[in-house]
Amino acid sequence: MNSPSVKDIARVAVILLFIISGTKEYTRRLERAAERQILQQLGGSGQVQVHIQPRWGALGVLLARAETIRVHASGFRTAQMPFFTETPVPAWRGRADNVQIVLEDFYLGGLPVRHLEATVPDISLDSREAALRLRIRLFSAGWGNGWVTLDEESLTEFVRRRLPEVRSPHVQVTPSEVRITGELVALLTPWRFEAKGGVGVRDGRQVVVENVQVRVEGEELPPAVVQKIVAALNPVLDVERDLRLGGAFVVERVEQGNGFLKLIGRATVPPREPGGIYGNRKR
Repeated sequence: MNSPSVKDIARVAVILLFIISGTKEYTRRLERAAERQILQQLGGSGQVQVHIQPRWGALGVLLARAETIRVHASGFRTAQMPFFTETPVPAWRGRADNVQIVLEDFYLGGLPVRHLEATVPDISLDSREAALRLRIRLFSAGWGNGWVTLDEESLTEFVRRRLPEVRSPHVQVTPSEVRITGELVALLTPWRFEAKGGVGVRDGRQVVVENVQVRVEGEELPPAVVQKIVAALNPVLDVERDLRLGGAFVVERVEQGNGFLKLIGRATVPPREPGGIYGNRKR
């Protein structure tokens, strides 16, 4: 058998170069198309960046295999998250090891959120849609890790909605406690109001204040009155009702820092439901 000549090797190298450059260009086009797709779902506001890391390089592009799809978005307002899975149809199946979602400084359901991050594994997608229409369509997703960071501005807005009787509320967060101050209006008279306590998680979706002390005009209220105020205040935050993350995020614990709460738990990409509402998923 004759050894390949220099010309043969050169031809193969040129072909490989065309394939590699072509797949890189296709990947860039798919990234830009995905950015436009997500931006459209966000109502055209904000900034979106998508980066796709194929598995096995050019071969991964041809076989619709990706190590990571990373989505970064910021500065937008939306009623609900723009990421969901759809009912599988006969299609070429692609796969991504994980999808990384990073969202910063945005409004979700009318409420401000400083930061949301999730790494979701085992993504099944429609590679035919990607190849022919440059559209990302997800079929299924596993459960990974995620967290949501809320600052004092966000928490103040939550309290304003929960306790309309307290005027000009302000929330202060430290590593040891959450402190709520404002004016409690009773009998047409404003009273200096202060409540402080710890933070806990209930039912995997509600953030509640615990071991609460309440003072009005500097005087501590009786336990029976405090219990009624706490019942009206809790939950301070419901990720399903307030953030529209039902089916997408399960809170396992809360970390407190200077000026923020960090909700930590498990995250996935939920199924799309009629009317745009996420369905319940087994966890």
